[in-house]
Amino acid sequence: MRYAIVDNVKAEPSPKLRGICRCCGGETISKCGRFKVHHWAHKDKLHCDPWWENESEWHRSWKNYFLPEHQEVVFQDPNTLERHIADVYVPDRWVIEFQSYTIDDAEARSREAFYKNMIWVVNGAKNEFDKVYFGNSLCGHHTNDPCYRMIKWHGRSKLLARWSTATKPVYFDFGVDTIWQLLSFDCQTKQGEVRAHEKSEFIRQFGGIGT
Repeated sequence: MRYAIVDNVKAEPSPKLRGICRCCGGETISKCGRFKVHHWAHKDKLHCDPWWENESEWHRSWKNYFLPEHQEVVFQDPNTLERHIADVYVPDRWVIEFQSYTIDDAEARSREAFYKNMIWVVNGAKNEFDKVYFGNSLCGHHTNDPCYRMIKWHGRSKLLARWSTATKPVYFDFGVDTIWQLLSFDCQTKQGEVRAHEKSEFIRQFGGIGT
C-alpha cells in the first residue's frame, strides 16, 4: 500500500515508520528498500484485502496522475461488510483499477460487481511481445472517425482475449502517448474493434491532474 494512517493522518511510508491500515485497522510497517517501490506492509504478513497486489513502478506512476485523496480509497459493502481498497476513486464518478499482472477471470468479475461504476487500465507493455502483436494487428479505419480501428490479432498473446469478457470498459496502456480502448473482440475469429485516446486527455477525462 502507498498510504497508511500515521498520527491520524493519511501518510506515505518513510524509513522505520509505523502506521495503521486504512482497510482493516491492523498495524503496518514501512518498507523503504533500494529496489522495490516504497510501500506499507502489514506487520503480521497477512493481506487484509485479497485483491491487493504488489505495485510496480507502472502502477504507482498511474496513481500519481490523480490527487492523493483519490488514491487507495476504502469501499465497504453495507450489507456484507466486505471491504476492498480501490486504486483510484474520483468521487461521485468512478473507480479506476490499474492492472499490471494477470488476474483470474472470476476475481475480475467480482471486482466489477463490487465497485459497479469502474474502468480498467491494463499494462499492455509488461510483455514486450504484447505491444508488438498489438501494433501488427491494427487494421485500417472503418468509420469517418480515425480514432476507431479494426483489429485482426496476430501472434500467440492472449492479451485481448483475456480482457474480452470484461463487463466494464478496458483501456490498454502500451507505454506511449495513446491509450487504446477495447470495444469488442471475438476470440474465435480473433477480430475486434479498438479506439485510440490521447493519454493526457484520457487522464483529464477521468478526473486526473494531467501528465
